[in-house]
Formats: sequence, structure tokens, C-alpha cells
Amino acid sequence: MPRLAAVVVVVALTATACAFESIEDPGIGAGGLTSTVYASDGTAVTEWHAGEDRVLVSYGDLPTHLIDAVVAIEDQRFWSHGGVDVQAMARAVSANLEAGEIVQGGSTITQQYVENVILGPTRTFEGKLSEAGLALRVEQTLTKEEILERYLNAIYWGNSAYGVGAAADVYFGKDVSELTLADSALLAAIIKAPAHYDPYTHPNVALSRRRTVLEKMAELGWVGEAEAEAADREPMLLAPRSPGEHSRYPYFTEEVKRTLMADPDFAPTPEERFQLLYRGGLQIYTTIDPAAQLAAETALDSVIPEDGPSGALVAIDPRNGHVLAMVGGDDFYDTSDPVAQFNLATLGLRQPGSSFKPFVLAAALEAGYRLDDVFPGGSETIVPGDGGPWTVTNYDDATFPDLTLREATVFSVNTVYAELITALGPRAVADLAADAGITTPLEPLPSLALGAQEVSVIDMASAYGTFATGGIHIAPLLVTRIEDADGNVIYEPVPQVTDAMPASVADRVTGVLTEAVRRGTGQQAKIGRTTAGKTGTTEAHHDAWFVGYTEEIVAAVWIGFPEGNRPLMAPYTPYTITGGTWPAQVWSRFAIGALSGVPYGELTTAGADDLVAVEIDTSTGFLAGPLCPRSRVATIHLDPDAVPTIVCPIHNHGGTAEPGTVPDVGGEPLDHAVALLEASGYEVALSWADAPGRTPGAVLFQVPAAQTALDTGSRVSITLAGPEPGTAVPDVLGMDVEAARDALQAAGLAVVVRVEAESDPADALARAGLVWAQQPSAGAEPSGPVTVWANPADVVDP
Repeated sequence: MPRLAAVVVVVALTATACAFESIEDPGIGAGGLTSTVYASDGTAVTEWHAGEDRVLVSYGDLPTHLIDAVVAIEDQRFWSHGGVDVQAMARAVSANLEAGEIVQGGSTITQQYVENVILGPTRTFEGKLSEAGLALRVEQTLTKEEILERYLNAIYWGNSAYGVGAAADVYFGKDVSELTLADSALLAAIIKAPAHYDPYTHPNVALSRRRTVLEKMAELGWVGEAEAEAADREPMLLAPRSPGEHSRYPYFTEEVKRTLMADPDFAPTPEERFQLLYRGGLQIYTTIDPAAQLAAETALDSVIPEDGPSGALVAIDPRNGHVLAMVGGDDFYDTSDPVAQFNLATLGLRQPGSSFKPFVLAAALEAGYRLDDVFPGGSETIVPGDGGPWTVTNYDDATFPDLTLREATVFSVNTVYAELITALGPRAVADLAADAGITTPLEPLPSLALGAQEVSVIDMASAYGTFATGGIHIAPLLVTRIEDADGNVIYEPVPQVTDAMPASVADRVTGVLTEAVRRGTGQQAKIGRTTAGKTGTTEAHHDAWFVGYTEEIVAAVWIGFPEGNRPLMAPYTPYTITGGTWPAQVWSRFAIGALSGVPYGELTTAGADDLVAVEIDTSTGFLAGPLCPRSRVATIHLDPDAVPTIVCPIHNHGGTAEPGTVPDVGGEPLDHAVALLEASGYEVALSWADAPGRTPGAVLFQVPAAQTALDTGSRVSITLAGPEPGTAVPDVLGMDVEAARDALQAAGLAVVVRVEAESDPADALARAGLVWAQQPSAGAEPSGPVTVWANPADVVDP
């Protein structure tokens, strides 16, 4: 009786098939599509999907052996039936009627397609009849090739892979077109029960099912027996099982995700934004520059010891606001680090210290102050504070003579800036900083002058970019456009551009900040081309900053411990870290890498204004003498009438060296150390040692130690941070000929200078008189004279 009933059901269904109307193309149903994020050079950075990793594949890209494998094991009469396999269905209906429940499927590929994209799973007789009826209608709408393409793109293959494109990538790390016969047979084997035949968790079961697929293909004559046996013998070579979504640049892509999820211009509601990002199959084109990102990661890794503090860096093209690089921590995927996925570059708020002073300077210039206005010197001042008198001292208790606003900025003099913000009013500074790009709320308090309120690394980079563009602020941009699955542009943000300050103000700030790098606190950020920047160190040494820029790039570097509970001092760091040490070194190494091959631009530089350069011992405020500690000597530009007339009597008794005592030369550069020792009557012996993180050429230690009694004429040995001069070619690109010759000769190298204009007349004019090429390149081991090519100084404007 069950067999007769089955025949009746099948005959009835077949007889009415002609009455079914065609159905609208159901596509691949409501399943999500994987969104892909791209870097600025078009390379894929990461993919986003909400439990459904799906990449569409066209029928023409499917290998023949994959098609044959799937059809052989799932529906061998697919190419000949009309949507329902009468033989298979009669057998299934008979078994199901006899059992009183659904125990056998008999579904064709077309029926499985209908179940996946229209009906959903069904286990009732009525559901199976509806499935068969819809399959007949689909066959009248789509070709067999179209049905198979949609089916393979719609079904679930396990391990979050929806569609054959995602499955090929998940299991083999391959494009579908690269699948072998053995690969294809394994994918076909998985379809029936992805969890049961999961090759990662049940490899033997999966291999057995793969053999069944190959045997079926050979039985049908779709593959030779020898070829099937060879494929069966192949080992199952799977791609490493992914621990989850891993991005090449996770701090950046997470910030892209966070920004888009908060942007109503992307989609009106949070739910719609989520659906688009994770299920919309979007192509998201971003601003990240892989070369700049690599330079950022390499620079931080090369300066900060492995067991040291953390670092963050954001780099922006100030001309368009594009975020080129972002490092927000040590390792985003470090499961042992509780703060690994906290983005220190965008979410971390830290005090910027003196790197905030340029905003005070800009507010002063806008209010009518001049760079040559003279302020009282000293080491301490008392001004009205937030809750009463505020005593302000200079970093390291440095003492200065009366000096100009320019020099107070170059040498980061706290006392002058405390006086300045008191005169200006803190509100003017807070407002200007906000206009420049600082988005965190700033309280109008006097301590703002010394960077005592918290800001983010990305904001500092963005706000300094306003100085680089002549007072025009362009808000940071992470995404350039987004296309939907059909290639239509659905999101294309417009840069937010505002006038933050007059160009004359921004250019004067830039001029002063170039001096801060050339001869002030930021000297370790030099890169061989004009650079503007400012150091920052917080009072308790919890944060160290350097923010700098050229015409083409602006970058902010922060170094500190994420928890903010340890200072950047021994024993937590090898020595006290300030903005002028590790952050400036990171910035320099990053900029050299990021700007490699980029033509030189020009920034505004400061004029001399009839001032004279004088060496001042900042520990005493007197003229520096030969025995003053060189680490405390600063070359300051002063009005001739304001130059101190007394040589420091603290370190130079009567203006001459105290005989018989070894001076302290620790940390001093080679030339200063030798001059100081020779002035004290000692011979000097030199040696060199590798010291990562220390300034090359600086004294690491001395024998005998400082203050040791030693007869004049004796020898003092000093060991300096390597490399030894002559073992590596220094970088002289962008220097004038004389400076390049001095640098190379100081390294013990012979120099050949060739005055030849570079090929691009505009570049030759922009770099007139400057070195534009060198051989060997910087960092190489010298093997003879170093040849430098320099543009003529009198290049004619083409």
C-alpha cells in the first residue's frame, strides 16, 4: 500500500507540473555576503561577516571536476530531470509513508536550492510537496547552470562558510578556480552534513566520504578510475584553521568599523549599519597606506624594547586628511594582554605635556604677540592658578636668561608659557585647539599651557596638520568610498574642511617648530629634510610625545604604559624617557621610511631677526664654560643686549677647569665629551658598543668614573653608542653640500661631490643646492668613497 500511494503522489505531482507558472529568480536568498576592506593600494586588509562568510562565484569560474563531484554525489540525474527526480522521490515517499515520518530525502539539487533560499528546512509531507512544486517552477525560470551556480553560492559548508567561494578559502586557502579534483571531492563530501563531515574535527570520516564521491564519479564515467584512485591517495591538505577574523591592520580596521557604526550618513539606524557591514557584501576602500603602516610598526618595534612600555602612532596626509598609518598598541591579538584590543591611538586619552604648547603659541600670535617679544627668564614663576597661586618650574629645573617667545618654544620653557596663558586667558587657547582639531573637551584652565588635560594621539596628529596646511583643518578620513555588492557607490564621505587660524599664524608656528627640531628639544627627529615638531613629557613622566610634520605627512607618537601607573624611568625603562628621546627617534625612523621616494616639500622656516646664538648652561642660566655638563648646554638665540656676561662659575671655577678631577661626560655626544676631557688635561681613548634605543655617538660609560681624582695627562676611556663612524654610511639626503661633506667626513669617509641637476626641473628648483642622491645609500657598509649628487645652487626656474 505505501508503494502504491507513493506512485500516486509522484504521478499527481508530475501531471500538474505543466500547470505551474514560472517563479521570479530567487537569487541566493537572504543570506549575508562578506564585506571586504581594502587598503589605499587596493590590497585586501580584512573581511567582515556575521557568522556567514560568503563570496559569490560565477558558474564560469567553477572547475568542471567540482561541478561533476557535486552533481555525482548529490543529484546524479540533475542534468536530465525537470526539478524533481521521479525515481528518487518515489523511493523516498514509499519509505517515508511506511515509517510514518520523514526518514529519507530524495531531494534534487533544485529542491535543495528551494529549501535553502525560499522555504527553509522542512520535515513534513506537506513541506516536501511544496518544495517539489517550487522546484518545478524554478526549473521553468532558470537554466540548469544558473540553478547550480545559485545553489553552490547559497548552501552552508560548515565553519561559517556560506557558498563555495568561502568554502574554498576556509578549507584550502584557495580561489575556487584553483581547486584540485581531491579538493573538489572533499567539498562535495561536506554538503550532506557539514558538521559530521567536518575535515578539521572528523578527518577520517571526511576522507571516507571523499572516497565515496570519487568512486561515484568514476562509476558515472565522469573521471577515470586511475585519476580517481590517485586523488583518493592524496593527503588532505587543509588551510590552518582560522582563530577568527584577523586583520592585517586591526587597530585601523576596528576604528573604521567603529566610525561607520556611528555614522548616520552610512545608514540611518545602528541595525541597518550592522546589516550592511556584516551581511551586505560591501567593498570598503580605506586610506591606510601599507608602506607607511609598515614604517610605523617597524619604527616602534626598533626603538621600544620588547618588555618596555607601549607605543601608539597615527600618521595623516595633512593635505587631504587621509589616515595613512595607525598603531594602537603592541599586539591586538595577544590574548594574555587585557588591554591588547584597546586602541591607544584613538580611544586612549593622555596628557600631551609640552607638545600642547604650539596651540598656546598660535593663540598668542593671533592675539597680537610677536615671536621676538621678550619674556623674563629664570627657573620658576608663580601665576594665578586653578585654585590659587600656581608655582611653575621648567623641566629638570632648567634656568634661562630673558628670552624671546620663539626661543621659549624651541626650548620648551614652562615659565614663559605659564605667563603667556595667564595673559591670554585659557579660553582663547582651548577654543583655538578645538578649531585646530582637538575633539576632547578642554577646560579653560591655566594648566592647559603645559598640556595637563587629556587628548588622543589621532587628535594631536590632526591638529598639527592644521599648522602644516597654513591654518586649514581637514578632519581625519579613514574611508574614501564604499560600494555595494553590485558595484554601486553607496557612501563617499566629503572631507570636513574648516578655517582654523590665519595662514600667517600657522606659518609662524611652523617656522618656530622647525627650529625646535633643528636645534631645540626635538633634534633626534631630524630626517634630512625640513621638519617641524614638538616634544612633550608629562610632569610625572607617565607620557612622552613627539608630534611632527613635513609638507606631506604629519604624525603623532605617544609612548607610555597603558595603565598609566608606571613612570618612564628606571627600573621600568633603561633611563628616563622624554619626548626628545624614544618618541622623537620613533618619529624619525617612521618618517624616513614613509617618505622614501617622496619628493621634498618645503615648510616655512624661522628667520634670525638679528639675534645672536649663545651657549647657555640651563642648569645655572650662565654662559656655558668648558666644564659645564654638555647635556644641559643649549644654544639659544638672544638679543645681543640680553646675553649673559658671566661664564658659569658653578662648573668652571674662575672660568677654567678644576684640575685633577675627571669630569662627567655620560650621555654627551662624542665631540663635547672629547672637548671636555681634553680641556681638563686628559687623553681620551674611544670604543664603541651596540646600544639599541640610545643616541648613536653618545657616551654610554666612562673609566675612571666622573669625579674620580686623576692626574692630568692620564687617559680616560669612554664607550659610545654604536655604530662606530665609518662602519655605516650616514644619510645626507636633503643637506646642502657643505653639511653633507662635514657629516660624511665626521664619519671617517671620503667624499666625492657631483653637482648635477636631477631629471625633474621642478624638483631641481625646489631642492636647489641640496643633495638629492647618494651612493652607497644610508645605512650601507662603506667600501670606498661616498658619492653625492647635488643640484646646482643657481637652478633657473623653467
